[in-house]
Amino acid sequence: MRLLLAAALALAATSAAAQPAPRFADKRIPSEPGFRVYLIADMEGMGSTVLGTEILGGTEGPAYRDRGGRDYWEHYRGLLTEEVNAAIRGARAGGARSFVVNEGHGGNRFANVLPWQLDTAAMLIRGYPKPMVMSTGIDSSFGTVIFTGAHAGAGHPGVMPHTYAFSDFRVNGTWLNEVGINALVAGDMGVSVSVVSGDDQLVKESLEILGNGAIGVVTKVAVGRSAAITHSPARVRGMLEAAAREAVERERRGDFKPFTLAKPYTVEFTLRPGFPAEVVTGVDGLMGEWRLEKTGDRSYRMVTDSAARIAWLLDAIELVVLP
Repeated sequence: MRLLLAAALALAATSAAAQPAPRFADKRIPSEPGFRVYLIADMEGMGSTVLGTEILGGTEGPAYRDRGGRDYWEHYRGLLTEEVNAAIRGARAGGARSFVVNEGHGGNRFANVLPWQLDTAAMLIRGYPKPMVMSTGIDSSFGTVIFTGAHAGAGHPGVMPHTYAFSDFRVNGTWLNEVGINALVAGDMGVSVSVVSGDDQLVKESLEILGNGAIGVVTKVAVGRSAAITHSPARVRGMLEAAAREAVERERRGDFKPFTLAKPYTVEFTLRPGFPAEVVTGVDGLMGEWRLEKTGDRSYRMVTDSAARIAWLLDAIELVVLP
């Protein structure tokens, strides 16, 4: 029985890997010399943010029109850009010479960083949809991944916790938050995560997932889903700068191992219970193309030997949730 199951899984993985990549998945980030840093910038885990009105512009779709706080969001996107710049300054001091920033926050449909205030050496990936969401364009030429403003996963304590569109997401039975999912994508290419910043709960769970001694930057201490004991934005920037410098110096010595799991990957996920029935119907419509098996009313399984394909699936599901 075990041999038959193993053979079936291997066949499913091979079939999935042989499927064509989504549109634009072949596009590459322009090559640059020197040690390369890939930064994934989110907002919920930034220093000071605790409310949806601070991270949503109200432009995300009909369901978000009354949830955004444009005046607050405009202010906090400036702080977001400053946090990213601080990480870039530190990475540069540690020896990095090439920087790519990927907008990892879905507010304003992944367009929150202020391009005119971003470090001029950085390339910016923004907008929606994009083939691999938070890890779009990453490849083996990068030396490390740095997360800024990350948040705890769905069902876990922390400020504004969630995991994409899911209430639960696992690969080979291992629970993953958004840091873990994207670390797996990077790890599949031999790239490791060296810095994770966010509230104390996010840092704790992410360092446990990664298991490689990555540097955690606690931007605030969660005391509820929408409350925290916060550091000042200036102090957070100082911590990010110091952590990024140390991370690049250590990464260049080979101190951090990429996050990997055994192949083929068995991906199991459950959609959020609050989504309306039409979202479930929309994901059901992806089953044939993505070789998904439905395992419950809102639960699915996919087997693949490509972490990039996991990220492509996330983008397909995002399009159902945010059409």
